[in-house]
Amino acid sequence: MAVISTAAILLASSAMAAELNFSVMESGTYDKAAAEVAADFKAATGTDVQISAFPWAVLRQNNTTDLISGTNQYDVMSGGYYLSDVYSYFAPLDDYIAKDNYAQGMIPGLLSPGRSEFVGGKSIGIPYGVDAYGLIFNKDMFEKAGISPDFASWSDVAAACDKIIAANADVACFSHPTGSPEQIGGFFFSGYARTYVSKDGKYSLDVPAATAAAEEIAALWKYLPAKGTALTFDEAHQLFKDQKVAMTITYPSFITNSLDADDSPVKGHWGMAKFPGKGFPWLSLWQLFVPTATEDKDAAWAWIKAYAGPENAKRNLVEHNIGSVWSATYDDPELKAKNAHFWPALIAGFASAKNPPLSGEAQDLLTNTLQDIVNGRVSAADGIAAVESQWAAIPVPAAMLEAAAGSGLQEK
Repeated sequence: MAVISTAAILLASSAMAAELNFSVMESGTYDKAAAEVAADFKAATGTDVQISAFPWAVLRQNNTTDLISGTNQYDVMSGGYYLSDVYSYFAPLDDYIAKDNYAQGMIPGLLSPGRSEFVGGKSIGIPYGVDAYGLIFNKDMFEKAGISPDFASWSDVAAACDKIIAANADVACFSHPTGSPEQIGGFFFSGYARTYVSKDGKYSLDVPAATAAAEEIAALWKYLPAKGTALTFDEAHQLFKDQKVAMTITYPSFITNSLDADDSPVKGHWGMAKFPGKGFPWLSLWQLFVPTATEDKDAAWAWIKAYAGPENAKRNLVEHNIGSVWSATYDDPELKAKNAHFWPALIAGFASAKNPPLSGEAQDLLTNTLQDIVNGRVSAADGIAAVESQWAAIPVPAAMLEAAAGSGLQEK
């Protein structure tokens, strides 16, 4: 049974909302964990939490529409930095954080600008599911090819691909969820080590550096498996499990549990490498937001602590592979020993991972253009030049300026 925080149990005697509605991603992980915690939360507090689960793109749109339209059907929302255009609709949570000393024990730096979400110096987002892009490799295939998984750049990965293919018959170099066009950002954000916002607060790239990063990705793309340019997450992951590729590049939380399952062909034969590039691994840091329109913010805060707090962190990780934001989880002796083949690289990724300070519109333009580049529809030079030109017309939300400054991604 889930453990509900003492604070939440004490609130059971207070007048709390009869019902809360929580919007979350439909994934079989985040939503499933929410449903399980909700049952215990109702028993402890009397509040019935309705779980409204949607695929990622639908969740993003539904949250935005709900706020702008004033429908106000969600009392707590799950989202991330791509909601920056509607940050003004969220309530500051600093008083709750201070009252409960909530950040104590969290991974250092997570609850800070540029990683968590702030508006005008006020915290509006509470992190709960951390992940960072990872490079997962087949140890046997690397050993056969005489390859060490220490890659400084994507060019190094491409160079290793030739050796891997030569040494391992009928094996492609890597898989990736190419069918989700936004995911190509994981390669660019790590390979491009410059800023995204100019001194005067405009979206802008270092064009030569961005062009070079795009060219690296295009050179790597030829090492995808046959018909590998439109893979779902499941398809990309299955290719690795079936030992048809030597690497898969993805969010680790989507795959690591299944790789270590008893029926996995690669159990005991895989590891994770430090993510390549001088930029940063793409951070996936789910946040919980409380809309200003939420009537019972105390009840919303109690739900946040029950779902995202340290009491359920180990359970959510073990049962649902939801990355814990709490340091103590990674010091657990049993878990640390069990996951020694990938936790060092995973934790290193958490320490250096960031989100680009991009609104949804700006990010979509960049990643869609990168898709055109790697699939040969436009040259890297022309594509990046087009992004730079079109970005000039996209305003940078105030929250993104704050994030860019906080994470060192604004030109000084």
